[in-house]
Amino acid sequence: MAEPLYRIGTVARLAGISTHALRVWERRYGVPAPTRSEGGARLYSEAEVARLRLLKRAVDRGHPIGQLVPLDREALVRLAGERPGQGSARDSEAGGDSASEIVAEFLEAVRGFEAAHAQELLDRASLLFSARTLVLDVLAPLLVRIGDEWAEGGLCSASEHVASALVRDHASQLLRKLPPDPGAELIVVSTPAGELHELGAMLAAATAKLRGFGVLYLGPDLPAAQIALAARSSGAGMVALSVLALEVERAVEEIDQLLSELPKQVELVLGGPLAETIAQRAARKPTALASLADFEALLAERAARPIRRTR
Repeated sequence: MAEPLYRIGTVARLAGISTHALRVWERRYGVPAPTRSEGGARLYSEAEVARLRLLKRAVDRGHPIGQLVPLDREALVRLAGERPGQGSARDSEAGGDSASEIVAEFLEAVRGFEAAHAQELLDRASLLFSARTLVLDVLAPLLVRIGDEWAEGGLCSASEHVASALVRDHASQLLRKLPPDPGAELIVVSTPAGELHELGAMLAAATAKLRGFGVLYLGPDLPAAQIALAARSSGAGMVALSVLALEVERAVEEIDQLLSELPKQVELVLGGPLAETIAQRAARKPTALASLADFEALLAERAARPIRRTR
């Protein structure tokens, strides 16, 4: 995967530091040390975000920033009051709970209709993990496991509905908490007409916001003409659609119509288990991605390009 690159507004949210403070630290102390996109925007690596988190926590504990900048990570972890192994932007473990353990325990809880416990597990994950880890290592794997276990009979339909409702609630919270950077490129996110499963689209929208993009989330089950209208009217540079259970022939019809109405410079991205099959049968080939991690990698590469407006 391409190294994730974050814009300054996203870094400010992830690290808990104002954009003004980030610029002051860069000017006075040489930290962080962003690269620049072709359009001149600051771009920060995931390692820099993790270091900034440590610096912020150490500053909050009363240590002067000027004395912290030369220190290595081990010293910063100690001064920030963290245990070794914490502080990474995508730790697989935090506070004694791993993402995989929370996923497994969540499934057991909804299988036994212990909705309050399942809710508490996701609340705990929201506190322990970064937003990116919550999306990629908890919520996205949960979607896969929920679908697989329901298909194999490991979850009844009622348990599947409980699980999906809880995941939807947390995905909605993320979308509300992650405002876009001013002037960020806009991505329209939806599902085609007839596709009622929206959780994959919601996580894609959250991932785009984490990458510093603006997001116009349209919800599920929208005709191609309306998606195209929203993209043209908003000046979006990309349309991202999730397809989970829609019949392939109908999906291909919707995608072909959408591509015929979108401006040619607007990229269409398909995600979900049917994405590759649909893309191969479409008249104009959209970009098909196998996972949310692939979508993030695509966005990381796109973030380094100059922003192009379609209106």
